[in-house]
Amino acid sequence: MSELDVDMEMTVKYQYLKNVLTKAMEYSKDENFKKLIIALSHNFNIEIINELVYMCLSCLALPKFFHKYGFLLLQFKSRNIQEIIEIVNMREKLEKTTKIFTEFYNKIELWERLEDEYDIKRERTKATEKLRSIFESLKHMFEQDQDEKLIQMERFNKNLEGKIVPDHIMKIIKEEMERFMSTDKHSMESNVIRNYLDILTSLPYGISTEENLDIVKAREIINETHYGMEDIKERILECIAVGKLKGKIQGKILCFVGPPGVGKTSIGESIARALNRKFIRISLGGDRDTSVLKGFRRTYVGAIPGKIVKAIKTAGSENPLILLDEIDKLAERSLHGDPSSVLLEILDPEQNNKFTDDYLDTTIDLSKVFFLCTANSVQNIQQALYDRMEIIEVSGYTFNEKKFIFEKYLKPRAIKNSGLDQQSHKFGIEEKAVDKLINDYCRESGVRSLQRYTNRIFEKIALKVVQSEVDVQVTTDILKKFVGGAHFTSKRLYDKIPRGVSIGLGFNIYGGTIMYVEASKANFSEKTTGQYNFTGNVGKVMGESCNLALTYAKTFLNTFVLEDASDKGKKLKTFFDENHIHIHFTEGAIAKDGPSAGVTITTALISLALNKPIVENLAMTGEISLGGKVI
Repeated sequence: MSELDVDMEMTVKYQYLKNVLTKAMEYSKDENFKKLIIALSHNFNIEIINELVYMCLSCLALPKFFHKYGFLLLQFKSRNIQEIIEIVNMREKLEKTTKIFTEFYNKIELWERLEDEYDIKRERTKATEKLRSIFESLKHMFEQDQDEKLIQMERFNKNLEGKIVPDHIMKIIKEEMERFMSTDKHSMESNVIRNYLDILTSLPYGISTEENLDIVKAREIINETHYGMEDIKERILECIAVGKLKGKIQGKILCFVGPPGVGKTSIGESIARALNRKFIRISLGGDRDTSVLKGFRRTYVGAIPGKIVKAIKTAGSENPLILLDEIDKLAERSLHGDPSSVLLEILDPEQNNKFTDDYLDTTIDLSKVFFLCTANSVQNIQQALYDRMEIIEVSGYTFNEKKFIFEKYLKPRAIKNSGLDQQSHKFGIEEKAVDKLINDYCRESGVRSLQRYTNRIFEKIALKVVQSEVDVQVTTDILKKFVGGAHFTSKRLYDKIPRGVSIGLGFNIYGGTIMYVEASKANFSEKTTGQYNFTGNVGKVMGESCNLALTYAKTFLNTFVLEDASDKGKKLKTFFDENHIHIHFTEGAIAKDGPSAGVTITTALISLALNKPIVENLAMTGEISLGGKVI
């Protein structure tokens, strides 16, 4: 077919198709495709119609079309395209190709027009929503702000209902309320004022619990949970007796000092129940910042009141019982201040009626608060603070006391916690097993380990019961299977005390222990005579005690020789000058220090010199002086 045989209709269709492809060229990044379109626009040749048809069909797979308008290409099947390619008549092929491509291109134009309209509409909707949001925000700010502040004011006034607020605090509250109403709700200052008023109005002004002045009832409550501790119980009953005569119980400041696990903290809660006061516990261990107790000034972001004010607020009364736990473990003075110095104001009866919290920036009355403090040792307590407290020593429990506590308190509680029933389950623990448990596993002053092992034993019994064992009896042999090997063995190193050995008494984390002091001659050469050395991880103070003991031992032997002029007496006079003396303190891995071993060391040295052992089953403690006085 030549170009001259093409009629006008075909030429028009061809021209239209070429225009369509020219428009499609704008969407394509294919350089060959662009070159072909340009060539067609300058060279109207019907011989390349077949190539044009292929180009039209391949145009449908252009990445620009396929990724953006893939959903429009679903109507074109590979079978239809193949049919067009197989048509021999060029007129028919051109017509079908033009129809398919024209329909596809019309859909693209329609889609782009709708997309543009949607974009305009979406931008208009977004702008409208933004204006509406701004309008609502302004409306909420100007119309609702005053109402919300009035609601806050009503809440503050409700907090003050039924309270007897001191005049100086009421004046501050009114001034802060006026400032709160005049400030913008969204400002930082408004939030600070609101938090300040919330705490200031929540304190229990003039609110106190009705105290229990019945001594008999108070004694029953304390005895329910604690055995022994007679000094503490007697002191609390004295406070109640004085309060009964005066009509009210004044605030007290007591400090319980004793080893861990003896019940110093737990008895505080029992005392609060006996006095019918709210109980609040404050742990001071490791606190190193004065602001923890006195609060942070409101100039700081996120400022809060101190632990004392928060305890009063939590208790909801002016006369709670506040337990300051681990007062001896307060951190030392640092860049953040000295927490111990803050307690001087809190625990001073002459000052705490006008205690100033840095957050509140005004004074509150702590004179009605019953303060209890606990400590393991008074050595780390500041002297000025020590003078403000009434110290009550809490000693450790003896073997018999631990046994009684086991039977009356720990055993029933462990049975209940393990779900056992003595009526439906048959079980028990022998007395010898209890004795072994206390002696070999729970030798510390308190009963924490005893409570832990008791719970473990009865949990083991519960397991045996569930496993259908009819009768579970804990003997000494069964005890070892339940709780493992003994933690403590006998301290007796010698069946019979030899010469040069004495037994001292020492203090440790378990309350107390015995310590063997051994003295022996060590004449390795003549050059070492008249010297001495000591071993056993000894501290500086105990080393000085060794010097004192040796000096007094020499003095004692010289005094003894004056009364005995025999050859034996003359040798004793020069015993320490002619011999090298080695003093050893057993359990060398444990650090030892303190002056109380002086009399023990002296006794061991004199026993060595006289070649006489000390009395059996005798232990001693005390500092020795140069004059032989035991302090």
